Amino acid sequence: MQIEPIISYRNIEPSEAVTTLVKRRISVLERLHDRITGCEVVLDAPQKRKVSGRVFEARLTLHIPGEDFHAERSVAQGSARDDLLLAVNRTFSAAEKHLKRQKKKMGQVEVKHHPPVLHGEVTLLERELGYGYLRADDGREVYFQRDGLTADFWDELETGSRLRFREMEGEKGPFAASVTLA
Repeated sequence: MQIEPIISYRNIEPSEAVTTLVKRRISVLERLHDRITGCEVVLDAPQKRKVSGRVFEARLTLHIPGEDFHAERSVAQGSARDDLLLAVNRTFSAAEKHLKRQKKKMGQVEVKHHPPVLHGEVTLLERELGYGYLRADDGREVYFQRDGLTADFWDELETGSRLRFREMEGEKGPFAASVTLA
């Protein structure tokens, strides 16, 4: 996590046991999602004492790439300390489920990998026919066409000109795409 987690207490006395639980649950979230940049936890008792007891809320905001995730759970059942711990656990469980769903969803997305940018120099240039060959820095001969240039610098090319390109595999062998002057 890039930013230290923020844990705030409102209308509640801070508790070392609750803070320890929150930090432990945050570390579990970090193992589930390695790109969490920040985390804010607010533990709150929004109203004063009533006949039926207090309501405790735990709010969690995770700063992750894309849209931030927010979870909030309220509990009003038994003793005050148990209710606060239960609210914290329910909030973090909701966050874990969300991160697992997101990870599963992203696992189905196929990421397109682009070939690396290579460098080379022109070894043969057929201006009238609109093609040429270049020798990559690793020694391989690669075919390129005028259509593979990213800008119109065909007339400036000469044998020995340095080029930057992406190597693609074609039916007749490798060819250069996205060709630019180096």
